[in-house]
Amino acid sequence: MIRAKITAYIPQDLADTLRRVAAVRDRSVSDIVEEAIAKAFANSGREAEQAALMAKLDTIARKLGVLEKGQETHFELSAHAARFVMSVTPEVGEPEKVTFNARGAERFRNVIDAIVQRLAKGRSVWRDNFAGDPLSPQPGQSVRAAE
Repeated sequence: MIRAKITAYIPQDLADTLRRVAAVRDRSVSDIVEEAIAKAFANSGREAEQAALMAKLDTIARKLGVLEKGQETHFELSAHAARFVMSVTPEVGEPEKVTFNARGAERFRNVIDAIVQRLAKGRSVWRDNFAGDPLSPQPGQSVRAAE
């Protein structure tokens, strides 16, 4: 391999150390410098990749934190709603339980169907009223138009 001559100015103590390392390893100063430069260039690519990966992991961690907070809020709301419903719901006699359970099951299925349909259309109460993300569909806007 053809080598190019490069002149570099370094502090005297570093030059002395470089000569001692070359002598201990029984190699030329040029070989030691070449090896050090190659290592520096090889590591710089890894450092950049590692920094990019860490930035992505930080972003993911922040998003997971937001999701966790949303889940906690949702759970708290659900718990309070369940407590409220249980506190205001009158006792049901045994003969009426079958009828009320059937009516409740039907209402529950209707609610789930309505939720599935809204989400399939790219709509939700959250997106319509609370989402501040400019990429989220706004009311009356299709999912494709938001992309």
